[in-house]
Amino acid sequence: MTKESKAMFFRQSGWVALATVLGGVFLTAVHIVVTGPGGMEETEYSTFVTLLRVQLLISIPAAGIQTLLARQSAAANSPEEVRKLMAAFRRVVFFVLILWLGLVAAFSIIQSGNDQFYEHWKVSNPVSVWLTLAVGLVSLLLPAARGILMGRQDFKNLGWSIVIDGVGRFAAVMAAIFLGYQAAGGMAGVLIGLLCSLALSFYCIRDLPWRTNETLNWLPWLKQALPLAIGPGVLVIMFSADVLFVQETFPDTQTHFYMPVATVGLALFMFATPMGMVMFPKLVSSHAEGKGNLALRYAFTGTFILGSLAFVILLLIPKLPLWIIYFKSPIYWQSSPLIPWYIASLFPLLLANVIIGNLLAKERLNGWKCAVLLLLAAGYVFALVNQRPQLMTMTNNVVMAKNELASATKDAFQRVIITFGAFNLAFLTVAGLFTWLSQRSATDAEEAH
Repeated sequence: MTKESKAMFFRQSGWVALATVLGGVFLTAVHIVVTGPGGMEETEYSTFVTLLRVQLLISIPAAGIQTLLARQSAAANSPEEVRKLMAAFRRVVFFVLILWLGLVAAFSIIQSGNDQFYEHWKVSNPVSVWLTLAVGLVSLLLPAARGILMGRQDFKNLGWSIVIDGVGRFAAVMAAIFLGYQAAGGMAGVLIGLLCSLALSFYCIRDLPWRTNETLNWLPWLKQALPLAIGPGVLVIMFSADVLFVQETFPDTQTHFYMPVATVGLALFMFATPMGMVMFPKLVSSHAEGKGNLALRYAFTGTFILGSLAFVILLLIPKLPLWIIYFKSPIYWQSSPLIPWYIASLFPLLLANVIIGNLLAKERLNGWKCAVLLLLAAGYVFALVNQRPQLMTMTNNVVMAKNELASATKDAFQRVIITFGAFNLAFLTVAGLFTWLSQRSATDAEEAH
């Protein structure tokens, strides 16, 4: 990588980081609004944060969609390849709609057959869940357009789409809270922000040949798509399962104390991932052209430095992010002892995200490696569920007030976070092992020739 390309890498990643920070500021400001005076009740806020994680789980295929189209777009160096790219794009949109309709039908059957469904998940207004499904649809469509922008290395417009999402969401949620809506209003605001970002992203790829007909060889395409969905999808499961587990397991007088910790983790994840976003298309292009590239080294080093800096700061001043986000709601400052634990547990996942992106860019995440990742994610979910009886025993005999984090609950939350960290560390180890095996295989292949 030349000095010019190195400077461009950090300039582009700097803009995407700035855009992510700007978008993140507005997304974070949403939490300031909804937890401030006249905002959501504590139980509604807990529901709101949980539904945001449900949105991430619904959008698991989106990670694969964005990665697939980014890789195909980055490698599209001829008019024929561009036409194939748009053929894949149209079919992705079609199957997203089919998948989403199937999800809606399945949910309709589940909730109609269980009278206690909403009560079990502590949802007071069913409209918020249906809005979450609508948010899920847009979350599946938006990465298709963003993937093309990423692959074309159009980081300027990619960054603006991130900013618009944050600004639109903040404005819409603020209006909803002003009108007196709770979690349902929050999800409506999320939907509006995503729709604004979707409109901008589609506008930015309007120059591509939308109407040209091009046959698509489905079998090779699906072989590429599955690893691209499974790799990032496992990351989403690792990042989201704890929030759903806490919402379902613990009493509604205490769950809202875990949500600020998860929100701080999400903010750090958003801040630390731009270098990986910039790295991916550069690695794809270099791999397609048979050239070397140091983007992985820069992305990994940058993510490591940012993550380490965040951990040190939050270890010394754990209340800092809570003071900023929840300055109008001191009740949430009680969650500060959990912040260093959560950030330390999240750190391996930030690094694993970069490594998995490298494997996907170089097409080195094959079937058996995907199976290992799925087993790891299943093991994590099983470990959480298996702890439920012990955690409930820890908290059942404790009198819990809505405005006070009980010591027993804090200890139980800490056990959940330790489980989260242990499996994230295992995930990073496995990703590193996969990288070493891939590099060894590539070296052996070169020596054989």
